[in-house]
Amino acid sequence: MAAASALRLAPGFAALASHGPWTAKSRPGRLSYRAFRTVTREGPWTPRAVEGEIPRDLCGTLYRNGPGQKETFDVPLGHLFDGDAYLTALRFAEGRLSGLSRFVMTPERKHELASGRMRYHEFGTRCPGRALGFKNPPNINVFPMADGHFALSEGAPPVLIDPDTLECLGARDFAGSWPARTTFTAHPKRDPATGDVFAYGMTMTLFPELVLGRLAAGESAFAIFARAPLGGVYPVHDFMITQSYVVVALPPVYISMWGLLRGRCLAESIVAEPHKPLRILVARKDGTKPPVTIESHPANMIFHHCNAVESEDGRTIRLISIETEAVAGFRALEGWGRATTLAHPKSQMTEFVIDVEAKTVARTALTEGAPIEFPAIDQRGLGRRMDAIYALRTFDAPDDPLAFDTITRWDGAGFRESRARRGQVFGEPVVVPDAAGGAWIAHLGYEADRDETFLDIRDPDDLRLVARAWFGFRMPLGFHGHYVPDVG
Repeated sequence: MAAASALRLAPGFAALASHGPWTAKSRPGRLSYRAFRTVTREGPWTPRAVEGEIPRDLCGTLYRNGPGQKETFDVPLGHLFDGDAYLTALRFAEGRLSGLSRFVMTPERKHELASGRMRYHEFGTRCPGRALGFKNPPNINVFPMADGHFALSEGAPPVLIDPDTLECLGARDFAGSWPARTTFTAHPKRDPATGDVFAYGMTMTLFPELVLGRLAAGESAFAIFARAPLGGVYPVHDFMITQSYVVVALPPVYISMWGLLRGRCLAESIVAEPHKPLRILVARKDGTKPPVTIESHPANMIFHHCNAVESEDGRTIRLISIETEAVAGFRALEGWGRATTLAHPKSQMTEFVIDVEAKTVARTALTEGAPIEFPAIDQRGLGRRMDAIYALRTFDAPDDPLAFDTITRWDGAGFRESRARRGQVFGEPVVVPDAAGGAWIAHLGYEADRDETFLDIRDPDDLRLVARAWFGFRMPLGFHGHYVPDVG
């Protein structure tokens, strides 16, 4: 899919922030808090300064998504996941960078702006007074599919956006092909060999099911190829594909519908099941056999998978994922805007070897010690080959596990790392292919001394810094995004 050749502004779109008088209250001074605070501007922009040279073969658009504000008028939002979606398009052309940033104007956001107060429960912050419902802002990821670009949450349908202006074009159900009352993953997967997109969701019914769907390359409607009863609603954030399989890990926590009915926000309704196993569901992509479930201990939360490949005979799957101690992990996320210090949850990169026929799992820890998260790979090898894996780690902030200060590269034999200067924090790395067939690593960063966001371009092998673009303002580091190369 071609990226926009230019970033143009919709008529009447103001260059200043559109959300009005959000007011900040006294909040923690941790580095990760500062790096995810409310954005300071919207509209088109160019970098204040560029150190080094942006590769001229880098031609395309990197889309980023994340919560853009951490106060809804006079109500502080305390959870890392809270806040309306704020999109940024970073456009690379002929060695130059330009940007466009904009809030996603969902109906709920429009309603709160018109009301001048908070009207909906956020993920981790209750609306004071009478709430009109739960807000599911599409603030997690951006993904191109079905001839469009979609901002994604996990509890609501995908929201179509204009790739040029970032205008919100409304929720979509893919011509009615995605089942009603069914969530949609924030991490769809595109098979690099076929171009097919795979997604999962959970039916929000009395008897919840996991739903797996395929969007064939060039098509606009999903085909549902598998369903599996769950026995509850589980906060699954990611999944993985191989040549033949879809792999979903069900965590040892569930969402209490009773808690939601009692007026609690979603984060308050997450219940741990520490004695239950990690359940790994494996389904064939062709839908020819029913899914199988394999249990494994210990039962940790897997927020993100790195990659997976299967053996030639299709019997075993080698899956590499990021495991996090479930209760401590959710506690750190919930304490982002409320606590002055955060305990480090135990997390590690783990290799799972899954025997699909014998229904067994062997596990090997690949890292230990410092927290690790936000893995990334070259999407051209997704599910097909085990290339280098990039991720973020926290070494220098014992009271702030979300202040990721190191980017790491694992190639199967060992690790290579590049550490930030003190007072800096890195955002999710993304592998961005160039026109010459190579690739670079791009990631956002934040420097506290300048209160400014920057973009780094790094060598994919030794992580050497090639270029750094200083934005001249602060925007939240956000969560996820996708790179779309120019075509032609």
